[in-house]
Order: sequence, then structure tokens, then C-alpha cells
Amino acid sequence: MTDAPRKEKERKRLKFFALMLTMSAVGCGIAGLLFYFSVPEPEFRTPPSPALYDAEGKLFHVRLSREQEWYLPISLSEMGRWLPLVAVGVEDRRFHGHPGLDWRALLRALWQNARARRVVSGASTITSQVVRLAVSEREGRKRTFATKAREFAQAVKLERIISKNDILETYLNLAPFGGNIRGVQAASLIYFGKPASRLSPGEACLLVGMLKGPSLYRPDRRPEAARRRRDFVIRLLERRGVLAPAEARFALMEELPSRWVSLPWRAFHFAEMVLNGQDEDVSKISTTLNLELQTKLEAVLKRAVASLPANVTTAAGVVNNRTGGLSAWVGNARFGEEGRSSWVDCGLALRSPGSALKPFAYLSAFDKGLLVPGSLLADSPMAFSGRAPRNFDLTYRGAVSARVALADSLNAPAVRVLRLAGAEHVLTLMREMGLGSLNLPASHYGDSLILGGCEVTVFQALSAYSALANGGVWRPMALFKKKESAPGRRLASAAAAWMVTDALDNRGRLSTFARGTLGENWRVALKTGTSYGLRDAWAAAWTPDYTVVVWVGDPTGEPWPGLVGVRAAAPLALSIMRAIFPKPRWYGPPDGLELREVCALSGRPPTAACLVTRRDWAIRGVTRNTPCDIHVIRAGKSTLLWPSEMALQDAPLSEVRKQSEIVFSSPVTGATYYLAPLAKEQKIPLRVEGAAEKVWWYIDGLYIGASAPNETFFHNFPDGRHTISAVDAQGRTAAARVNVALPGKRRQESPPLL
Repeated sequence: MTDAPRKEKERKRLKFFALMLTMSAVGCGIAGLLFYFSVPEPEFRTPPSPALYDAEGKLFHVRLSREQEWYLPISLSEMGRWLPLVAVGVEDRRFHGHPGLDWRALLRALWQNARARRVVSGASTITSQVVRLAVSEREGRKRTFATKAREFAQAVKLERIISKNDILETYLNLAPFGGNIRGVQAASLIYFGKPASRLSPGEACLLVGMLKGPSLYRPDRRPEAARRRRDFVIRLLERRGVLAPAEARFALMEELPSRWVSLPWRAFHFAEMVLNGQDEDVSKISTTLNLELQTKLEAVLKRAVASLPANVTTAAGVVNNRTGGLSAWVGNARFGEEGRSSWVDCGLALRSPGSALKPFAYLSAFDKGLLVPGSLLADSPMAFSGRAPRNFDLTYRGAVSARVALADSLNAPAVRVLRLAGAEHVLTLMREMGLGSLNLPASHYGDSLILGGCEVTVFQALSAYSALANGGVWRPMALFKKKESAPGRRLASAAAAWMVTDALDNRGRLSTFARGTLGENWRVALKTGTSYGLRDAWAAAWTPDYTVVVWVGDPTGEPWPGLVGVRAAAPLALSIMRAIFPKPRWYGPPDGLELREVCALSGRPPTAACLVTRRDWAIRGVTRNTPCDIHVIRAGKSTLLWPSEMALQDAPLSEVRKQSEIVFSSPVTGATYYLAPLAKEQKIPLRVEGAAEKVWWYIDGLYIGASAPNETFFHNFPDGRHTISAVDAQGRTAAARVNVALPGKRRQESPPLL
């Protein structure tokens, strides 16, 4: 065969091979394009860990994700300087230049794997690793060539969907770091106790080095392996110019963490309320909680329960009146202790409020112009059909002003006010202010609506009292920061709310300890409540800035003699208020109020028969102008005519209270006792005659102890006027009133009856 035919044959063969190669390439390209378009875009469905942040942006509570991982995704800007820099420098140097697939790295990997006849290099990019973490591992794909090809195709697609920064952010958030830790933020908090933004170069190198083998290089379990890997990364970055020699030298000197740091788990019951309101997976949840106030609240309640019986606990909340946000919440001060009840959020449990709801009946009456604080009310059993309500000390005081009746939490006047304002109207007002558990008609509750014959929660009471503290404007109590400062709804006039608050700014009812806690120039409105049977003690305290509600009791509902609102709950409420807001601020009279001339006794506009007048507050254009009707002119003289329900005003004490067979032999009612100024222990003897079985003693409505019949009981008395009550086993009562004073101290004369 000549050379020419041979060459022609070879040319044809080469053309054939070239054609076949081209067709193969085209086929591969078409197949690749078909494969590329057949591969779906990657989806990221990794559920995060719920992370709660307070109003100042401080992390205070983290829980495992639905997949039982610690996973706290953050933005790239929150990762600081070093983590993104180190990750790109170690994992994918050409990350910012390739389209998701690094051809140079791929060809190098094919050559290295062919030479080694096994897989020694994968040519992965950060983008393809994002696909592996977000898709392949979630779907449980095996590590095969097909899986790798699919990841590369999805990586190229991903590069067309989101930016390089978003890809890097996703990678560092999805990367595993040993155990059930996912993402750099969770790893930083658990290994170093600080957020990713504050990591040093050495700490960043340790975390990035762990990516090659998260379990193999865990510093808490394999410290030597972790150190070798970290040092390798540091030296590699120094050679590549990512780290300066001095930075590398200092990074090599850093100590490795030896144990995990627990993620914060504060304010458990508050977190429960927040998370129960979340319908979707959200990582960063900004709440209204103020971590500083929460810490102070927990400290006050923890000290309190230390002196209480083991079965008695407390719950309390603090509301920021200006924003409507719940700033602090302790559902159970014994949370974490042994016993099932320690996990119960008592602040969400329905309990009897005792007298704690009385202010809302007065608010309604003031707002409708039916009463003013100086209006005269009857504290007597007269004009009641059936059983008349009695006060805590089992006595009646006769004619009292609405201000005194509210401040002293008298029962008979409160029922009269409820009936005057209308039970349906008062009940509607309570519901609108947040007491949603009062869902039965007014006829069901009757007069007991403001005497504790209903059930509310601490959370509801906070909502209602916050509206009162906010001048009658109610807004839904917020748990999430974005819902703070929602528009409010006016439910009562600012003038009526001020009248209630002013009446309850009553330092005289506080104990010496409580007054000392507040200080001389500190003002706060306070209302207490004690449920029937001594099962619940309540206190609500408020200023223009904050509202506090405290409950003390047994979660199982068992009674305890110490569960009296003014003694068990009030000191706590005042201590909390003083701790969270040390700078005093108080209300000024709002628009709509006016001072008018009234009869000094009835509180109504005076007539010619009223000999003494004074000035008192009224709501302009609202308060009734009905003139005084208890003073009349007879035979040319001013005469006092008491209404029938107040006819006990001038009767002796033995007639005002229910007639009893037990009588006081000590002290003598009306007597004044002078205390020696330097004596430390000064006790007054208490004794009654004719008692049966046992005698229980009360001072100003507070239980102080018990004694046997005909036994003398001694007790310390502070300076002031006091009512002493005794009750025997048959329910018979006796009362005496005494004055206690230091010698030489001039006592002010009693003011006119207001």
C-alpha cells in the first residue's frame, strides 16, 4: 500500500475519532445540561433552636431545636472578622472566583485519586458543602459519584440564586462542631462562652479546623488532636498570608477550652409563655423581658421563700406601664426544687383574689360620677338582705369616706359601691381590662365579685392593674418586643384612675418595716387581697412607670395562717418595686379634676346646715352635684341626721360589732399606752374573758398568734392607733381600740371624718 492511501485512511480514522469525540462531548454536554436542569434547587429546612433575647438584645434562654440540636443561625456580619476569613482561607481559597464548581480543584482531585487508586481528594467547594449539609445529609444520601455530581450541579444553581456572602453565611451556620452542636454561634457559646463575633484568631482556627472531623477534633474530648489540628490551620494561614506572623504566634499560645459552657436557660416560665405563642420555627426571638429586672425579681422572691413553709411559694410579674411589655416574670419562686409543684407556673393558675379587685368597683363609680373619694359610705350590716359582709377584723366602723373604705379594704362599703355602680358594668370593665376568666354573668358572682368569689391569674391582674396605673388606658400585655407600645384603649377617665391611685397611696396602713423599705420620699399605690380560708395572699403595687403583682400560696390550694395579703404579699411587692425602680416618680392631678367646696362630713356640696366645709377633688362635668343630705336645719339649729345604714356611727363599739359573750379585760378600749423610749422589748398584755377552747388574735386585721382561754397573750405594738380583735373556737368575737405612743412625742389630733 502506498503512502497516500495509508495517509488518507488515517485521516479518515482521525476524523471519525474526532467526530465521535465531538459527539461524545456534545452528548455529555446535553446530558449534563439535562442533568443540571433536572436537579432541583436546594432548599434549606434545618429547624433552629429557639433563642430568646431580652429588650436590650441579651440572650437569656435557649432550647434544643426540633431535631435536638443546638443550632443558632446568625448573619455573616454577626460572625465577626475572623471566622469568615479563616473559613475561606482553609476550606476554599478561590471561593470568591468560581461559580460553585472549582475546575482546577476538580482536575487536581481526579489526577490525585487516579494515582492513588482511591479517593484522597473531593474537590469540594464551600458552595457544594452547603448543598451536602442542607440537602444530602438531610435526605440520607449515600456518598457516591452520583451524589457528588448532584451536589456540584446544585452548587452551581445555588450560586445563581443567592450571593457569595449568603452562601458563606449558610455554610458557617450549618457546619457541625461535634455532638449536637451545629453552626458557629452555638459552637462559640458552648466552647468559649461568648458569641462568634468576639472570637480571637486562635479560637476561629480551632472551630474551622474542626470542620474536617467534628468529633475527631473536639477540644473537650481529644485536646491533643484538637491542638495539632488548630496549629496546622494557623501555620497554613500564616503561609498563605491570611495571618500575620505576630497574629499566628499569639494564636498558637492560646489555651483550648476543656469543657462545654451551658447555654442560658433563664426565666423558664416566661420562655414557656413566649414559645407557646410561636407557631413556626424562629431562631432569634426578641422579647420584652428586662434581664436586669428579672434578676432582681428572682432574688427578692428567692429570699422570701427561704422563710416560708416548703409547700408555700410565690409568683410575681412586672409590667412596664409606658410600653405595656412584661419586663419580668417568675411563675414559681421554687422552680428547680424537688417536688412536682415546683414546675407549675402559679402565675397562670386561677386563684381567688380576695379583696384585690375592689379598686375596679370604685373606679367605675368614680368614672360615672356617682362618688368621689370624700363621699360618705356605711360600713355597717344595716340595709343588707340576708347575711351582711364583715371585715377581716370582724368589726364594723360605721360611717367612713370612700377613700378610707378603699384604703382599709372594708367589705360592706365595697359591696355598696358595687351595687351603686352596677355589677354588670363593673364586670364588663374588669373583663375589658384583662380579667378574661370572669366569663360568667354578674348574677353568678353576686356581691362576691369584689370579695374574692371569683378566680383570676397573676397575669390577668397585671394587665388590669397596669391599665389602672396607666390612667385608665388598657393595652394588651406584650411578650414580644415588636408588639410593645401598641395603641391603647381608654376604659376609664384619667381623673377616675387618679382618684383610685391617690386613695391607695396610703403609707399609714404599711408596717414599720414596709415604710422603712420604701423610704421617706418614695410613693407607691398598694392594694392587697386575702382569699377566704387563708389560701391566697395578693398584693398589687404601681407607680407611673411599673406595675407589680405578687401572689403567695400553696399550689395545691392548702390553707396556711400566714397567707394574709398585707403581711405575706405586700412586703414582697414593695421590695420588688424598690429594687427595680429606685428613683421616685409620682402622678400629678390629670386634666378634668377640680377642687370644689364640700361638706366636711358627707363629701357633698354643702348646704346652709353644713357648719364645716373643706375642699376635695371631683371630676369636672361628671361628678354629681347632689347637695349634702345629712345636715338639716331644725329649730334654727344644724342637726345631723344619719341614714339608717349609718345609724351606728354614734353607738358604742359593743353595739357596732356583733354582740358577743367574750369581753376584753386587757387592754381597755380607748386607752393610751406610752412606751419607754430605750426599752427593746415592750409588750402589751392581751386577755379576754369567756372564750371557749382557743383564742385567735389579730392586730389591724393581721393574725399575730393564738392562746388558750383565760390566758394572757403578750405582743409588741408599734407607735400608732390599733384595733385588736379576738375570735374564739365558737366564732364569737370581741374588739378593742388602743393608742400606743412614745412619751414626749406630740400626736396630731384626729382629722375630720373623710
